[in-house]
Amino acid sequence: MDVANEIKEIKSMLERIEAVIDARLVGVEEPEEDEVAEIQDYAKRKKEGSIELHEI
Repeated sequence: MDVANEIKEIKSMLERIEAVIDARLVGVEEPEEDEVAEIQDYAKRKKEGSIELHEI
């Protein structure tokens, strides 16, 4: 896989993750306690620029 395809795949995964986070934050569904912790951890790592994505 070349770099351009990897970047497109990472962007796609990030968009899906952000959509899930956005859905939780706008109140569509109340997040569980562990989800809140993960969201906070994600936001912290995103701000620091140290996000490590895994395919789901």
